[in-house]
Amino acid sequence: GIWKAVEACTEMGGSSFALFLGSQRSWKRPALDHAAAAKFQELCSQLGFDSAHILPHGSYLMNCGSPKEVFEKSQALLVDELSRCTLLGLSLYNFHPGSSLGTITTEQCVDKIASAINYAHQQTPSVVTLENMSGQGSTVGGKFCELKSIIDRVRDQTRVGICLDTCHAFAAYDLAAEGGVKAMLDEFDRDVGLPYLKAIHLNDSKKLGCNLDRHEDIGKGHIGISAFRDIVNEPRLDNIPLILETPGRDGCRNPGFEYAEQIELLYSLCEKK
Repeated sequence: GIWKAVEACTEMGGSSFALFLGSQRSWKRPALDHAAAAKFQELCSQLGFDSAHILPHGSYLMNCGSPKEVFEKSQALLVDELSRCTLLGLSLYNFHPGSSLGTITTEQCVDKIASAINYAHQQTPSVVTLENMSGQGSTVGGKFCELKSIIDRVRDQTRVGICLDTCHAFAAYDLAAEGGVKAMLDEFDRDVGLPYLKAIHLNDSKKLGCNLDRHEDIGKGHIGISAFRDIVNEPRLDNIPLILETPGRDGCRNPGFEYAEQIELLYSLCEKK
């Protein structure tokens, strides 16, 4: 049941969480059960979860920037996913912008992504949140200016925002350096605007730069603990969800325990105000 995500987050000691809204392996999924959606909302209310701190993650099958027939399927799936957000009482939704597949220009890809968002906005009331990418291959969104180009093409800009992934950002910004987090946020503010920042995906990185997306547990990668201390104490990030997407140890029978350890670690970095 989809309400299990609420229970799992509580057991781990989290106060915000992500979830998938359906199978990641199929374009066609059964409709979301209304009773399950009602139970999800009831548990959120009972356990004190604000909808602004819940960030569903889009299907990895989607490519709203595709020059091929998968664009139409992606656009339809985007509408379906936002409709599920509405049924769950959620206001945020995160997805990877898309890829040109190396056959169209970045500008053409950006046009298609914005077109899909505008179409989905006509059908649904939920906010769309674009995720910054690592710049790997022909993906769009590795640069802040590319994300801003998409936003500029969205008709209702009150309904679009950005989720910053720290591992993805590390491909372009030295978050491990002293003041690195502040410098990245300063540049984001200049290029996009801080009001568009809706969430953070917290990941350390197995790789140093090189445009690769290789998540690592907090404090065990090249970004390091100091950067995450800066993140959890950065006032510009107050009241937005910070979502773990770390891999955990291979073969662990209880990954929730590992996430609980990392959540506890992150809270321990918070300075009392």
